[in-house]
Amino acid sequence: NDGEIDFMLSVAQKSYDLFKDGVTPGGTIVIEPNLITPTEEDKKTWNIIEVEIITLAKEEVGNVITQSVLALAMANYFTGETVKNEVLRKTMLSKVPAKVHDINNKAFDLGLKYAAEASKAS
Repeated sequence: NDGEIDFMLSVAQKSYDLFKDGVTPGGTIVIEPNLITPTEEDKKTWNIIEVEIITLAKEEVGNVITQSVLALAMANYFTGETVKNEVLRKTMLSKVPAKVHDINNKAFDLGLKYAAEASKAS
């Protein structure tokens, strides 16, 4: 139903357009600004936070695949740490091979860092 979600994160215009109306007015939507262009009306309706998730994954973590881990950490941050960060991290690491633990840890930490910075800036 429309307007029942408090938070959304999107890295694609199509999914943003499809699901944004599910977010309550005043709710937070984190977007990848290189891939999504919110309307002026969107900016008035929701708390739009722009984070270059894909750029961060490529340039700061060194692997674009880690964008999902960045997004996971950010989503947990913006939803008030629904799951304790270290529990979420441990669970995420249990799902990936040991050889990529370091890069995924880095992505998780950067997700939390940039979520906190974006939160202060908005």
